[in-house]
Amino acid sequence: MKHYILRRALTFLLVLLGVSILSFALIGLFGRDPAEIIARRTNIYATYEQIEEVRCSMGLDKPLPARYLAWLAGLVRGDVGVSIYSFKPIMEDVGRYLPVSLALVGLSLAWVVLVSLPVSLLCALWPGGKADHAVRFGSVVGLSFPTFWLGFLLLIAFAVKRPIFTVLPAPGLKGYLLPSFALSVPVFSGFIRVFRASLLKEMGSDYADFARARGLSRGRILTRHALRNALPPVVTMFCQYLGYLIAGGAVVENVFSLSGLGTYLVGCVAAADSTAVATCAVIVAAVFVTANLLGDLANRLLCPWAAREDSHG
Repeated sequence: MKHYILRRALTFLLVLLGVSILSFALIGLFGRDPAEIIARRTNIYATYEQIEEVRCSMGLDKPLPARYLAWLAGLVRGDVGVSIYSFKPIMEDVGRYLPVSLALVGLSLAWVVLVSLPVSLLCALWPGGKADHAVRFGSVVGLSFPTFWLGFLLLIAFAVKRPIFTVLPAPGLKGYLLPSFALSVPVFSGFIRVFRASLLKEMGSDYADFARARGLSRGRILTRHALRNALPPVVTMFCQYLGYLIAGGAVVENVFSLSGLGTYLVGCVAAADSTAVATCAVIVAAVFVTANLLGDLANRLLCPWAAREDSHG
């Protein structure tokens, strides 16, 4: 186990380093000129000299590798500089926007568990029935829904037509209910399909046939035996969605006027703010890799025999 954790920790550092280099380079090489963006905020007819003055004052006249190394050294110290997009310290921006995204993602994952777990169990309990066919059709529709369109429909239905919620986000948990549900619909639709297939695969295995021969009911076999063995692919998928939801929630955040990390990241990309983009990308990658590590450890605890088979293979 120690060797496994050390190997994953090394992979974690290499992934973060690669993500930071790629994000920094892509924005720095192919983005707009950040000095021109800053200069034209105050004067749309800014001259070349004024743009160059901004470039020198912001340190944008240095070569891209030198700027990256300076940013990397600042990241180790916990101070990555000032954002070109907001003119505030980047870590201060992250501290303000990240909790909003984490709250949105956390509630979205709660929706995923509350909806996908019982629905998948019911489909596996009575496969091939009308309810099973309806759920399979509904999951395809849910996967096809663009989240921004679903968000607008929810606002029209529950904030305009029937004003249970408000168009602008309400304080507390209520302000996250609609956006988290809109963000979770494609996710729990995919979860239902994967979890249902995994449960049915386990219900068709030899140990399930042996349990039926002993006289155990289908429901008992499903909950006492098949459920645990069907969890690993679902746990892996669940953890992989953490990073996606933080970065991919920008559309939902814009629809529901939430100031989260996704919205901040989009603004930084538009402003060609390579330092802020690299910082956000590293944070999202860190969440993604950490979640995958936790998912692997959870799978090893759930099904240690599968982990031993993988190591021998």
